[in-house]
Amino acid sequence: MIDPIEHPSVRGKLSAKYLEMIRELDTIHFMLRDQAIELRDAFFADAKREGKILYRTVQVKVNKQESVSIIWKRVSFVDLPGGKKKQRTTAIPKGKGHSYREDAVVKKADYWLQQLFHTYEPKFAIIRESLVSNMKARKTLLELQRRVNANPPIE
Repeated sequence: MIDPIEHPSVRGKLSAKYLEMIRELDTIHFMLRDQAIELRDAFFADAKREGKILYRTVQVKVNKQESVSIIWKRVSFVDLPGGKKKQRTTAIPKGKGHSYREDAVVKKADYWLQQLFHTYEPKFAIIRESLVSNMKARKTLLELQRRVNANPPIE
């Protein structure tokens, strides 16, 4: 994430107000990230209770810039020498919008996995949408703070 203009570089009350709002959006961003991680962990716990091989999974990815991605993945197993198997995951394309289509993720899947998808995907979609909206608002406020800070109005 791009850092806002901090004290002592803040010039004027308006720039300081933008800083407060940007910090609040950052707090919301981290709360959304933590909720996504908690939901992912709950998904794994529910899947584990079924006691079956999980062939769809969800990943919450956080990069160095704190950008969060919530991705459904297809799990497959590759045979290795010696009769061993290695688990491999491939991302399932989401398409447009904030939610995955049911047929892209759990088409022809066991009923228990379809139920898990219907339980968790609407929540993940809301978090995805909230993260995007939050970052758009943050970007707008950063722009405004930089403009106001460069040319502070008369106070």
